[in-house]
Parts: sequence; C-alpha cells; structure tokens
Amino acid sequence: KCDTEENCQRNDIGSIPKNARHVKPPAKLMRQVTQAMIQWDMLEDGDRLLLGLSGGKDSLSLLHVLLEFQRKLPIRFEIEVCTIDPMTPSFDPSPLIPYVESLGLKYHYIRDDIVERAASAGKDGKLVSSLCAYCARMKRGNLYTCARNNNCNKLVLAQHLDDLAESFMMSVMHNGFLRTMKANYKINAGDLSVIRPFAYCREALMTEFARSANLPIINENCPACFEEPKERARMKKLLSKEERLYPNFYDNIKRAMLPLMHDDATAILRSYTEEAVSKSRKEKRVKNKVVEAKSEEIPPDDSKKGTTSLAEASEEELVRELARRRASRHKLAGAMAPRTLGMEDDPTGQVCSLNGGNGTIPCRELME
Repeated sequence: KCDTEENCQRNDIGSIPKNARHVKPPAKLMRQVTQAMIQWDMLEDGDRLLLGLSGGKDSLSLLHVLLEFQRKLPIRFEIEVCTIDPMTPSFDPSPLIPYVESLGLKYHYIRDDIVERAASAGKDGKLVSSLCAYCARMKRGNLYTCARNNNCNKLVLAQHLDDLAESFMMSVMHNGFLRTMKANYKINAGDLSVIRPFAYCREALMTEFARSANLPIINENCPACFEEPKERARMKKLLSKEERLYPNFYDNIKRAMLPLMHDDATAILRSYTEEAVSKSRKEKRVKNKVVEAKSEEIPPDDSKKGTTSLAEASEEELVRELARRRASRHKLAGAMAPRTLGMEDDPTGQVCSLNGGNGTIPCRELME
C-alpha cells in the first residue's frame, strides 16, 4: 500500500501491466488531445511524465488518456502519478491508492498538512488571507519536488479549454493583460516542463467520460472553497451565457488564445506594452535614464553591427533599448516579471514558499 515516500512499482518501465484495467477514452477526446500534443510538442520519446492526480474528473480522465497513448504510440515514455493529500477532513483522496495500484503505475502519495501551516503562513504569522491560493501553491511546490526527486522531466496537469478561457477573461478584466495558461512551458528554474494535454478539450467531454466509465471521482468539499462565490465560478457563468448566444464562442476564443499559449507570449507582450508606454513618458524621465546609464553600452543586436552608447542614442533608440532590457528581465520561461517575495510585493500577504521543499513557488507561476 502506497504511503508518503513509498511507491507502487510497475512491472516494466514504459509498458502496461497485463492485469491493468483498460478504460478506453472516447475518440473525440483522444483526437483533440492528439491535436494539442502535436501542435505543442508535448510528448517525446524517453519522456518521464509525472501526472498530478487530484481525483477529480479531469485528472482521472487524463490518466486514462495517457495510458491509451502509451498503448498505441510507437514511442516509449513513462508515467508516474502523484497525489497531494492536504490532510483536511473534507477531502480524502486515499481511495485513489488501490485504484492506481490496480493500474500498475508508480504512485507517489504525499501527505502534507497544508491547512495547519496556513494558520501561521500569512502576514505577521497569522492565517493566510486566501487558503485556496496558498493550498494551490503548496501543492504545486510538492509536485515540482516530487518530479525532481524521481527524475521526471515533465509535469502533466489537467486544465482544459474552459479553464484557459476563464483565466484569459479574468486576466483581461482584472489585470488588464492578455494572458492565459500555457500549453507547454518550462518553469522558472528551467529543469521541468509543464504540459496541458487538455488545452483544446471542453470540460463536458471529461464529465461525460468520467460518468460513462464510472471513474472513482473524489469529491472535494473543502469549506474554504465554498464559503463565498469564487471569481472563476462567476466567469464560468458569464462564458456559458455568451456560448448560448454564440454557439461557436469557444472555438473562436481558442483561436484567439493560441498565441497566448506559447511559452514566450507573456514576455513578448510585456515588452510591447512597455515600449508603447515608455514613449508617452515625460522627456525628463528619459533624460534621467540616460544620465544613470550613460556609461553603459547597448548589447549588440543581431540585425546591427557594433554598439552604441546610451548617452549618444536617440530618444527612439533609448526607448527601444529600455523596453528590450525590461523584456529580458521579464522573460523567465514566459513568466511574469520577477519580484522579490516580500510581503509588500504579495497582495495576498502570503508566504510563497514550500517548507522543506527545493525552492520557492511564486504566486505568479500558478497562472502559467
């Protein structure tokens, strides 16, 4: 039986045990996942995948989709599974242990008392302002650590097209920025990739598959998640209303989000924004920048030869260089601008760190 730091071993690496339960996903679901995997280069020969399994309909569906690919594709790749148990009375994913055992997969079941630590992880050692956000970061940190400890090069998450659309609208409405979850990107540390094979799949597909296949869904009834209406739930209702008016709404929003799913999209868009905004700043600010950096030189550009002193640069060249430098600082595997993880920089007042883990998990990284 799996427990913390214990694993359910497979019979043969990269192969399906003969006694494993075969649940065949619907053809439409497999077709859309195949399209996403091809377009975003998600799967390669020799990959070691770690699937984050919460026990919900989406992650359980993705588990069987990956197993189906393992059966049919000519390439060989390994699948490991990780479940984070936050040790709350209202959410018990332990029934997943015998189920994953029956599939013959290597299983990592990690118990982490996240709720207890949240009581003192907020500002001035108080309770965090958002338990959901804190729990999500801690779970992601545990998944990163588990992947590293087991030499997995890709973390597989089960967010779907509905999730991407909701994130896109929330970013536009609340942050004033075009952004959504990435289909395939490297995390800031550079040692792991995160892939989302369901990026093109509607949530209803997984709901129907999980129901028809009688998958052992674990219902999460955490009181913190249902005390008040969440913004994502409100956005889901808003998009559903638009879809009733425009039946092709999600096809169109998927097409609109395609550039934003790219690893470099955030950094590129931020550089364009900075360049445009910089042009409207007062000339005095531009001159101050020249004085501060007059001894520096513009690094050589691929399209130009030689270097130019910032003190000698025209205003147009200066604005372009400032935008380029800002973009290079922002470009951490497509992540948002790096910021110090001090309390003054975290509007939630929460500590974005994983106790006992290998590094910190910034709040911004969950949006990728």
